[in-house]
Amino acid sequence: MHRLLRHIRRFFRLQPGRPAWAAGIRAALAVTIPFSLATLLGFMDAGWTGLTGLLVTLANPGGAYRGRARVMGAVTLLGALVGTIAALAGGRLLLDATLLLLGVFVLTFARCYGDTAGSVGEKLAVIFVASLGAHAVELDAALTRGGALLLGGGWAMLQSLVLWPVHPYRPSRRSIAHVYTSLADGARDLAMLSREGAPAEVWTAATTRHLPLRAKIERARETLASTRVGRSEESRRGEHLLVLLELSEQLLGVLFALAQAMEVASPERRLRPVREQVARACDWYAEISQRVATVSLAPETAAVYWPRFPTHHEELGLRGKWLRVVPASVTELLTRLKGHAVAAQRTAMAMRRGDPVEVGNAESMLRANRRRPLLETLRANLNSRSVVLRHALRAGTVACLALVLTRVLGLGEAYWVVLSAIGILQPYSANTEERALQRVTGTLLGGTLAAVIATGVGSPLVLIVVIGVLTAVSVSLLPLNFGAFQILLTPDFLLLATLSAGDWSVAENRALGVLLACVLALAGVWLLWPYPERRRFPDAAATVLRADGNYFRQVAASRSGTEPGVSAARRDLGLAMIDAEASFERLMAEYRGPAHRLEPAMALLTYSRRLAASVTALGEQKSVIPSSEVLDVVAHKASGTLDALADSLRQGQTPPPMPELPLRRIANDPVSGPLVERVPRQLEILHGAVEKLAWT
Repeated sequence: MHRLLRHIRRFFRLQPGRPAWAAGIRAALAVTIPFSLATLLGFMDAGWTGLTGLLVTLANPGGAYRGRARVMGAVTLLGALVGTIAALAGGRLLLDATLLLLGVFVLTFARCYGDTAGSVGEKLAVIFVASLGAHAVELDAALTRGGALLLGGGWAMLQSLVLWPVHPYRPSRRSIAHVYTSLADGARDLAMLSREGAPAEVWTAATTRHLPLRAKIERARETLASTRVGRSEESRRGEHLLVLLELSEQLLGVLFALAQAMEVASPERRLRPVREQVARACDWYAEISQRVATVSLAPETAAVYWPRFPTHHEELGLRGKWLRVVPASVTELLTRLKGHAVAAQRTAMAMRRGDPVEVGNAESMLRANRRRPLLETLRANLNSRSVVLRHALRAGTVACLALVLTRVLGLGEAYWVVLSAIGILQPYSANTEERALQRVTGTLLGGTLAAVIATGVGSPLVLIVVIGVLTAVSVSLLPLNFGAFQILLTPDFLLLATLSAGDWSVAENRALGVLLACVLALAGVWLLWPYPERRRFPDAAATVLRADGNYFRQVAASRSGTEPGVSAARRDLGLAMIDAEASFERLMAEYRGPAHRLEPAMALLTYSRRLAASVTALGEQKSVIPSSEVLDVVAHKASGTLDALADSLRQGQTPPPMPELPLRRIANDPVSGPLVERVPRQLEILHGAVEKLAWT
């Protein structure tokens, strides 16, 4: 019962943000204009133009212009090809069932090449199933359908990429501005908590709140990398953005290190003046970061007043008195913050004036993920532990069963049931349950709305206008609430099907079909190749522990926390944490037992973050730590312990005993010393969490 209540709460939950009205209007035009044109010209397959126009618009991934054109073009061209072949291939139950099994499996398995490929596969699966269900006896009818699909997708591309003005670097500028706005928010939080001398639990909550910054930097990196592919004539603007992106990575490390230092300093009354001056420096930086975001969004038009940032240590304090008590580690962090902030300010000013900027090898700054060969990715997912393979097998089997059952029992429209079933079915059981609730509610309410509209509106042209309004509103609400999107999109599809078929009983048949599809999807995710999250989470958590150990090794082996190897290890750790957090969220959604049994998993993630934050702080301060050889010894033993814990977690075994860590106080530094001394305690808690998980 508690799982159902959780799904219901999530159904009504609104995400932060505003409706995407521009995307909604674009989707409405993509559906109604080709559909109206095809209808006026007496085109028999007018409904297919609206379908592919909507799917191509929804496939638009945003971001770089080149990437959007590639994805939308793939859905358009492959959709027309798949729709034509499927129209000719269908007609007999055994053949249709076999084609569904193979086709849905292949298109769903495309997710192994990433979310973008998975999105393209989903859209192609919809076209494949729908076209297979509307068998075309003659070749000319199949070619006509392919032309209709090409027309709708081509119009959606023309509208989104040509008629709707797009600036190539605007997505990159927007994503980098989002990063700097988030950095400014983090600096303001750091300033506020430093002044208050907040307790440890408040610092932990604040750190957790700003963890999505890593994902934002990664999205900005991917967007900028795809924008710059093959683009040399606009390299100056791209190089400015590259520098800002690289600086955001460095600033993130400094801010996390400062947060750790101020958490250590909070209980110390004698360090109150230091906390106040750090807060002032963070306030100054927040203003600069916000203005960098403003210039990134509108470099040609932004009028910016730059706040005065301290240029040397004396200006950070009141007549320099605080320098007598400030730890050298904090001074080093503030110096780094000053340097990175001034560099970001100068880069933004150069971008605004169009001046060149010194970046060295600009392309190397992206450090984009090295793409694995296609066959290597394929082989990596052809095993029993692959979530993508299990989901693809499940989707193909459920699609085949849906067709056979509806045909044999004569229940509803067979291919509508298939489409609904594969739309509801998700790789994870909790997501499938939530999607089933959304689909049933959306179909019942949306079907009722469609019936009311169909009864009250008799003119096809008026219905097309209504379809456009429903499309615009539903797509606009998609970023805020998927349930609202589903409720308003359902009458859209029903009215399109009604106009194409001329039969107003379609809505009733399809509502019954969705109920059957929900039953099949839930049965599929529960019974066919189940792989519950409690079996996946240990692997994700072990990856975090191993990445934590590698990060510690890189920091100990480097001269400072700004070296490329350290940045790469920190990035790998951040990505591993994102995956583990997502796995834990799914684990909580699936879990039926007592809540206290999830506490070890929560402790493991929490203290992995705390250990990483301590390591980040030590890395940023390493150049001024007088006894760095202590850090080298601690890093060696701690990283070995983390590797052993990762192996135990993967094998489901009790971890070996922890080794002793030889610690001594780092000379006269009230910040760096406690940070090193925290490491054994954090490792002990991680060791206990792994030990409890091994018995769970």
